[in-house]
Amino acid sequence: VRPKDVIFGEDVKEDALRIFNIGYESASTTHVPEIDTHFKWKQGEITLLSGIGNYGKSTMLKYLIMMSVIVDKKKWAFFSPEDNPAAEFYHDLTEMYFGQNLTPDVLNRPSQSEYERIYDMISKHIFYVYPKTVSPTPLYVKERFLELIIKENVDGVIIDPFNQLTNDYNSHGGRSDKYLEFILSDFSRFAQSNQVYFVIVAHPKALVKNKVENNYPEPDVFDIADGAMWNNKMDNILIYHRPNHGEDKTSPVCTFSSKKVRRQKIVGVPGTITFDLNRRSRRFMF
Repeated sequence: VRPKDVIFGEDVKEDALRIFNIGYESASTTHVPEIDTHFKWKQGEITLLSGIGNYGKSTMLKYLIMMSVIVDKKKWAFFSPEDNPAAEFYHDLTEMYFGQNLTPDVLNRPSQSEYERIYDMISKHIFYVYPKTVSPTPLYVKERFLELIIKENVDGVIIDPFNQLTNDYNSHGGRSDKYLEFILSDFSRFAQSNQVYFVIVAHPKALVKNKVENNYPEPDVFDIADGAMWNNKMDNILIYHRPNHGEDKTSPVCTFSSKKVRRQKIVGVPGTITFDLNRRSRRFMF
């Protein structure tokens, strides 16, 4: 009788030989070479994206998602109740594709038929999860994700943000860290068993501004509530920041930091890049 819950070398020898003969299973490009150095998409992994509220981290995430949709035809499921109503969610993505405002006051906007063509393409690749009559518990949202994985062949799922879930901390004695340990482990198993990209957006706690420049410092994972647990459970931790926003809200300067990468040989190495946000085109300039 073999010992319980032990994986012997002979059990995975074929997988090891595949690495020896072919190399590690590759991750998928973000289509931004500067970001690829520090982060690439890998199926079965769970990724945290954080940053100060209203600085644009959701826009940055949508930008990367749209790149995967346009170039790789990837499909994504969003639980993003802060983007309600859904019509504005899909309209914003369509504006990002065209790189311009698409409301009636714009004279050189695309025709309605062209708008509909791109809108329909996006609608076939991005799905908006929004429970109308039930509380969005982690279990409920996972069920909707799984349904889309099965029926629509979704490649990735997104929770933006985590605090919009109906989280039952009392189920773990009121201890948020123990609850978070359970939920993130469950999400990680979901990502692995379904081989999807799993992204969670979480906000940091209140930060203290630099008294001289009036800017907030770049947040770290430990600036999030129960940051140690996030750091333990996530495969990748990414931070989006606008370093000059406090003193100049029109400053286009952005930073993207990869704070933790579990599989650095495949996904990338921790580091930071600096680039610009073009508000008019709703795009990022590298």
